Amino acid sequence: MSRGLDQVTAALAQRLGATPGDLSDEHERWALYRRALEDPACLPGLYDAVAVEPDQSVALGIVLHVLGGLPPSERPAWVDRLGTERGRAFAARRAREIGILQSASVTALFADEAVQDPWSDWLQLCLAESSQEPAVLNRLAAAGRTKRIRRLATERERSIRRHSPRTEGA
Repeated sequence: MSRGLDQVTAALAQRLGATPGDLSDEHERWALYRRALEDPACLPGLYDAVAVEPDQSVALGIVLHVLGGLPPSERPAWVDRLGTERGRAFAARRAREIGILQSASVTALFADEAVQDPWSDWLQLCLAESSQEPAVLNRLAAAGRTKRIRRLATERERSIRRHSPRTEGA
């Protein structure tokens, strides 16, 4: 374990009032990080951990957990902390997809037919579970990448239609 990692994990453990355990084991470090992810005061320590974490899948896991709670302007800095191009590319894509999920209207993105094609199963599933936009659900019900996505979008679309004030009097 590098000296930087020792310092970062010790500071996180102290902040949490936790016993660090064997931090040469990535599973033990991940357990510490998971606890830290629940405490907003640990965000700076987690930011430092991403840069010194030797297991890039663990570092990526930290970033993926944090991205949704960050302002869009802060997401690139977290992505850039990752040590591999593959990890940065995956996290950057997830950051873009979180931006789509948090946008006011996903329907507006459908003006470009190519927009949905690169959407991951994760994004399609999140939209199928949470979108209130009939056009989004309709498109996912018809062209979602998996059977589960198509089914969820269809069920959600029906539920929204059933509870819509416009269809109740019709």
